[in-house]
Amino acid sequence: MNLVTPLKPVELPTRGPAAPRQVAAKLTFRRHGSRSFLAHQHTPHPFHLTRPFYLPGDPQGMATLYLQSSSGGLYGDDDLSLHIALEEGAGAHVTTQASTIVHAARGGTTQQSVVLDCGKESLLEYLPDPLILFAGARLRARFSAQLDRSAALIFADSFLVHDPGAGTSIFERFENDIVIRRRGEDLPLLIERQYLAATDWPAAGSLSLPSYGCHGSLGVISDCPCDEVAAAVKRGIAEAGLDRAACYAGVNALPERGLVWTRFLCRDGAALSGALAAAWCGARLALTGRQPPPRKK
Repeated sequence: MNLVTPLKPVELPTRGPAAPRQVAAKLTFRRHGSRSFLAHQHTPHPFHLTRPFYLPGDPQGMATLYLQSSSGGLYGDDDLSLHIALEEGAGAHVTTQASTIVHAARGGTTQQSVVLDCGKESLLEYLPDPLILFAGARLRARFSAQLDRSAALIFADSFLVHDPGAGTSIFERFENDIVIRRRGEDLPLLIERQYLAATDWPAAGSLSLPSYGCHGSLGVISDCPCDEVAAAVKRGIAEAGLDRAACYAGVNALPERGLVWTRFLCRDGAALSGALAAAWCGARLALTGRQPPPRKK
């Protein structure tokens, strides 16, 4: 007699739209003497921070800060915003402890907003790990930055699709807006808008896109010659020894905007993380003349 009961697929319950859980966090970095420090922080739940620390080999006085979450990811009624400001001469490397899971929205829409404000002669590296879009995720993400003419910014924007059902259990919708401006200028340096719906995502086995379900970008804005920055990013990617079958990369220099833009299509999260790290190392070398020391997570 067979006493084993076959497992049935779990159906996620839906619900009507809930009132958004609006939470705003703000961080301000200030330089004092030879060091940058966290001068102000407002980080209500679910935001959480490590203490800033300093690594030999970083630009002098650069503070490294890890962002964390105490809620286990992003949910359908979340409306979270993060504002990071660097005052004159400050330097900061801000990353996450790990990738952020975007859970099933269940009738709602997850919203996440990041605003960066870079003062005179500041350097900000904003390099969060990729978002992971779970089955049923519906995310509206907004990213904006304004920079002084003398400031520099390196930032990453990336996501990957968690598809345990091989095409049968994927995200519902992903909207992503990126706007970059220089202070005092009317026209933005960059406007990037992305919209993906589940119906736009090819089924497993059709075309090749599901094999490259990890997407990422790395932007560099500075007053360094863009051709030199782009060449350094390309060298960083080449010297990382990435498997070409697992990662496609394209690097574009836009000298009239002071912008270098790199895109990646990767087969898995490890390849995407490696590609982003390699591009960042090249960009850091071009901007500061130093390779960044390794950071543990």
